[in-house]
Parts: sequence; C-alpha cells; structure tokens
Amino acid sequence: MKLKTKQAAGIAMLIALNIILGKFSIGPAFASVNLGFMALVIAGYLYGIKLTMLAAVLANLLAFTIMGSGVYSVIFLLPALLAGGAYGFLAKPTLLRIILVNLVVVIGISFFLNTGLIVYVNHLNYETLLASRMIKALVSLPVQIGFSYFILRHAGIQGLRRKLAVR
Repeated sequence: MKLKTKQAAGIAMLIALNIILGKFSIGPAFASVNLGFMALVIAGYLYGIKLTMLAAVLANLLAFTIMGSGVYSVIFLLPALLAGGAYGFLAKPTLLRIILVNLVVVIGISFFLNTGLIVYVNHLNYETLLASRMIKALVSLPVQIGFSYFILRHAGIQGLRRKLAVR
C-alpha cells in the first residue's frame, strides 16, 4: 500500500483527533460514551478499511504512550485493528451499514472481545465484568449509531471527501 502525502496528513490528523476526543465522554461514569470513535468513523468514510485499521492501531498505541496509565498489553491492538476494519466499511455508508458496523464494534468487539481481553490480562471474572459493562454497551450503541449517521450525512464531511478525491 503506497501512502500519498495527503492521505498521511489526513490520517495523522484523524489519529490526533481520536486521541483528543478519546479523553471526552458523555453520560454518567457507569454508562459513558467515549467520543474517540467519531474520528475513526470519518477515517473509515474517507480512507476505507486498510488505512482506518492503521489509524486505529496507531491511535491506540499513541494514546497509551502519551496518556496511558497502568499496564498495557499488545493484545489490545487486536480490538483496535478489528474496529478500524469495521469502520472502514463505512466508505460506502447506508443506514443499514452504519447500524451493522456499530453493532459489530460496540457489541462484538468492545463488549465481548475487549471484555474477554481485560479478563485475560487482569485475571478477573468474565460474567461479573460483562454485567458491569452491559449498561455502557446498551447506551453506547444508539449514541454511536446516531453520531455516525449524523457525521456521515453532514455536507461538510461529504464535501471533504469530494475535495480530497481520496478514492
């Protein structure tokens, strides 16, 4: 994959945006929705699967390196890679695709896979952790679907795609 200067600059900007937005959440602590996903939605729309996977992995590494605390395990790159790949399917967005991508990311990757990895790394009880993360997943899903739809239907983002002529 040959990366053009415009693409590299755009991906770098979206990685930075992901890290910054990742520090902001909406909702109460037990059901907060992290806003970092919005940068990956835009990356998926503008750059497709491969570059969005790259952006997600680099954002994950950089976010922990710059602002992380605690122990990091490289196995947490797997959910980032998969989420980036899923968001890459938003290159051709439809309402159904937006719903399916967010179902995969929120329920499949964040709720089940990420919970399993947290359990594995920290030696916790899977059922207990799933129960505590269920409310967050149920709140996050409609919020992420709504935000994704709004972002991808926004004239500014659509105009940016035409202007970049990325594809």
